[in-house]
Amino acid sequence: MSAFTPQDVANYYDQTENHYRRFWKLEKSLSLHYGIWSEGIKNLHEAVLNTNTLLAKLGEIKSTDVVLDAGCGVGGSAIYLAKNIGCKVSGITLSEKQAETATEFAKQHGVSNLASFHAMNYTATSFANNSFDVVWAIESMQTAVNKSDFLKEAKRILKPGGKIVIADCFKSYDYPFEKNKLMNLMFNGWAVSDVLSSEEFINKANQFGFTLEKEQDVTKEVYPSVVRFFFAAFWGMFGTFLYNTFVKKASYFSRVHYKTGIAQFFAYHKKLWTYNLLVLKCEK
Repeated sequence: MSAFTPQDVANYYDQTENHYRRFWKLEKSLSLHYGIWSEGIKNLHEAVLNTNTLLAKLGEIKSTDVVLDAGCGVGGSAIYLAKNIGCKVSGITLSEKQAETATEFAKQHGVSNLASFHAMNYTATSFANNSFDVVWAIESMQTAVNKSDFLKEAKRILKPGGKIVIADCFKSYDYPFEKNKLMNLMFNGWAVSDVLSSEEFINKANQFGFTLEKEQDVTKEVYPSVVRFFFAAFWGMFGTFLYNTFVKKASYFSRVHYKTGIAQFFAYHKKLWTYNLLVLKCEK
């Protein structure tokens, strides 16, 4: 698969939003990412919110921080940060539709004064230099075809001493991603062209003046989400088959999305990927 374009990424989220509304409690959790099932977590909604909680705690985000949610989806993390910490958040996404949805959700949750949303590419933003204390990225960084573009722009817009906080899937070790059919099936269905290991990403971040402050491996804790996504994909496979057979007007990503859900399950059991939380400090 050739590299996905920003428009492809926007198309993925627009074309599969109804899947997340149906299987991922989008209206309640406002998020499209894996949930982290720490001890005491009882359901998917709590697990998804727990991802925000753990990352915010790891990144030591304060009410005085100005945060960029890079790849904000429908605004769940930005709204969480605004409501629970009281910090100002700008959320950006490649999808105009998502930016509009996030804006409406922020109004519903009473945080429009703190959380704003825009359609923008996180590798080429319109923000001024040194605008943010934190760049927040949940399952969005790996979408960049060239991770250096993400890091370069993050460094430009971060204040001295600012941080990138990340929750994402990584290759479990350094192997050629493009030659692994299972990983390509998993990530291409999410419009992701390439995936780095956490070590590869940290080494690349070092080249841009970032140092690793904290890292937490929560691969085991996302497993219930992996299983839930697998079963959602399994049942979705039959619906996709019927739709493609009798309607034949389904969009590309809505047709192949179930393959991602199945592939991520088997790739997990083959230990091809991990789920990590990272905090990287910008030394300018």
